[in-house]
Amino acid sequence: MSLHSLPDRNRLVHLILSTLCLMLGLISTGCMSTMKAIDPVMLSIDTISAQRLQRHVSFLASPELTGRRPGSPGNRQAAQYIEEQFRAVGLQPFSSLGGYRQVISPQIGDNLIGFIPPTTGTGSARWIVIGAHYDHLGYPFLGADDNASSIAILIEAARHTASPSHHGIIVVAFNSEESPYFGTAEMGSQLLFHHLPAEIGRADNLQAVIIMDLMGGVQWAPLKDAIFATGAEKSPELYRRLTEAVAPPLTVFLAGIHLVEEIPDLGHKAFSDYDVFRNHAVPFLFLSAGRTPRYHTAEDVTSTLHYERMAATVEWLRRLLALIDQDEAPYTFSANRVEFADEVASFRGIVEQASHDETLIPGTSRWSLYKLRKDAEWLRTVDSSLPTPENLDRLERISIRVQCLLADYSGCFMF
Repeated sequence: MSLHSLPDRNRLVHLILSTLCLMLGLISTGCMSTMKAIDPVMLSIDTISAQRLQRHVSFLASPELTGRRPGSPGNRQAAQYIEEQFRAVGLQPFSSLGGYRQVISPQIGDNLIGFIPPTTGTGSARWIVIGAHYDHLGYPFLGADDNASSIAILIEAARHTASPSHHGIIVVAFNSEESPYFGTAEMGSQLLFHHLPAEIGRADNLQAVIIMDLMGGVQWAPLKDAIFATGAEKSPELYRRLTEAVAPPLTVFLAGIHLVEEIPDLGHKAFSDYDVFRNHAVPFLFLSAGRTPRYHTAEDVTSTLHYERMAATVEWLRRLLALIDQDEAPYTFSANRVEFADEVASFRGIVEQASHDETLIPGTSRWSLYKLRKDAEWLRTVDSSLPTPENLDRLERISIRVQCLLADYSGCFMF
């Protein structure tokens, strides 16, 4: 190198070092002055429905049940409680099972299954499944949100759902959803699908499946009264009913299952009991309020849930089930179908609020805020009629970034 190039070289080194310092500063400055996280203890629990939901969660997530690990005494106590509740709300057992229990194995425990028969009789009925898993990780993880919240909603939805006209409604509390059972033959939802009660017959007789997971958590004020509905886009008939089932004050954000499952640079990952039904082309809907920082921690306890939103979800489910019951023709399923315009609309509003100084997600760093503002700009200008591979990938990254921030994971700026 000649002596004449040294000044240019020094300037280049200075520029590189300055850029690195700026990037490190953005990353290391931690969170901005963000919105305070919601304190669930301060949320009112006024309605009878919300109070019933709280009582269910209080039992299922009590220290005495020690986290409901499959095969444990606490898991069996939870199964007994759910069986008693199924009986109390008037669910019928399948004769072919000899009761409400479907044995997975003596070591693991049981699924709990009941049904509401259609008024036209069960001889040639099609079926709607609504379910959630009741197992958790074991002590010290008590699993109030994951997934006592969904089981509580399941019980109360069964209580308030009128007898359908055309479809039987199957209500299932799945066991053994958590690791190491996920995706194995011993996963409760896998076992149910491959061993349907004789009264149901073939999987072709399933009109639709609704799965709930993480339905009670609350963290960020703009999503306080919202849940996410994914997967129904694969069936245009189910998706139409989903869009019709409005029930304020609940807000339902529509999103494709690809926005939940496609982790940038890591690939595809399923997250709950809907997986086996989706893989066999059964129309499905996956409902969740999303992860919070308490997910899979010892802080996931009874006092951290939003019970009035859960009560609103019960009412919304009642309406949705009634709408689905009106459709006698079998629903169709298209594995590659998306509703890109609705997905963009859902995330446009969420990201706009997440990128404003007054409504930042708790814990947002300067670098994540920079990325969010770029995301908001893209969402304002993208042609929502063009679900190109590039546009789908960009929206997946935005979805994962938002989920990452809501759960207070590190490295959210990387997506």
